Amino acid sequence: LSVKTQYKKNKDKHSIPIPLDAFYVFINHNINSFIRQFENGRQKALVFVTNVYNETKNKFDQHKVEKSLNKQPRIFQIPGYSIPVLNIEVSPFTVKMLPFGYVIPEEISTPSFTIWDSDLYVPSYTLALPSLELPVLSVPTTPLKFSLPEFEMLSNSQNILIPALGNITYDFSFKSSVITLNTNVGLYNQS
Repeated sequence: LSVKTQYKKNKDKHSIPIPLDAFYVFINHNINSFIRQFENGRQKALVFVTNVYNETKNKFDQHKVEKSLNKQPRIFQIPGYSIPVLNIEVSPFTVKMLPFGYVIPEEISTPSFTIWDSDLYVPSYTLALPSLELPVLSVPTTPLKFSLPEFEMLSNSQNILIPALGNITYDFSFKSSVITLNTNVGLYNQS
């Protein structure tokens, strides 16, 4: 039994022309229109984002002022407790909440304590978070100019080159005491 496959590469290439001239001309003629549309869209988006931000800031500030005028800050006294398995005792502490919110505490205060069966002493501390403020958003009135470079036609990319198919040959032979079989198949490029 004998099998042999062989491929012989062809150095020829087929050229497929690409009409890029029309594309380059179209881009160069319409680039200024594209830049104007881009700048208009950018300006509209900037105005929209600025307006939405300013409305949100005004509503937030108004809500914050209304709630803080009507209510005093809430102070929660958390009693001390112990965790028996871990032998930890948590001292009582206070949490001062903002008058207009339930989620973010304004201040947390803990007393000093000593950890059982050790000489480790933890002093009292107060953790105060800064108040939530939205800064004033300043947007420049004259946006930066946007420009694209001129498109130049490349001289060497007018065609796509595809390698030509080479020659493929396949030889199969089988020999036995009764029969001998030889088969040759070939695909040849005539270009």
